[in-house]
Amino acid sequence: MKKWMIVLLGLWLVPAQASAEPTGISLEENVLLMATHVENILNQTDGLMRRSADLLRNDGTMNAVVLQGSLKRFTEQVSAVRALLFIDAKGILRFDTTRHPAANLDLSDRSYFSETIVAGNDGIRIGVPVLGQQSGVPFIPVTRLLRGVSGTTMGVLVAVMTPDAWLPAERACRLCFYSAFTTDGTAVMTSPAQMELDPDFFESLMVRDSLSGVTETKLNTYPARTMWRKLRDYPVVVTSSVVTIY
Repeated sequence: MKKWMIVLLGLWLVPAQASAEPTGISLEENVLLMATHVENILNQTDGLMRRSADLLRNDGTMNAVVLQGSLKRFTEQVSAVRALLFIDAKGILRFDTTRHPAANLDLSDRSYFSETIVAGNDGIRIGVPVLGQQSGVPFIPVTRLLRGVSGTTMGVLVAVMTPDAWLPAERACRLCFYSAFTTDGTAVMTSPAQMELDPDFFESLMVRDSLSGVTETKLNTYPARTMWRKLRDYPVVVTSSVVTIY
């Protein structure tokens, strides 16, 4: 809350022309930077999961230590992914790239596991942020169903991402706020994390069939201008907003 108050105080002290500037070209550039960044890390994560799936599917008699070490090396090549988990079809954690052996955990009640199993498709799914059962740290679960050679369900691969991994290092708008949603309106992340979005914030964006758009919204009780952009290959909408104080 203190960080949020500091940001807002800074905005009150900015001259009118400085607040107006980000609502132009820089706001559009900012949301494009974020969309490109998120698309890139999801592409990398998709590649990581495909390689890991091939390894798990064809592991044969591979030693578990060697298998975990290979999964760990794959994961270390994708900086946005903090850990890769493999949960078997019964919901039991079998591999965790941060430790061996993996903790004996039953994760069958986790929504990111059960919803991936029920969906039954092979595409990437973006889950609702949750607290890690072992770490206590919030993360975004990115999942993929793993099928065996015969087509039977082996389990679920889970890429563990912290919300700040979705923020681009390069930003065109120094006063902008960020958020990301699944295309059904589920909030995935906001920055700053303390930012409170209006319950109908996503609906107010009026996301339709177009690739991007801009609309007037609210951040807390402050009027804001928000530009949104859909990712081409993933069910994600990212936004960049600036408080419009004149």
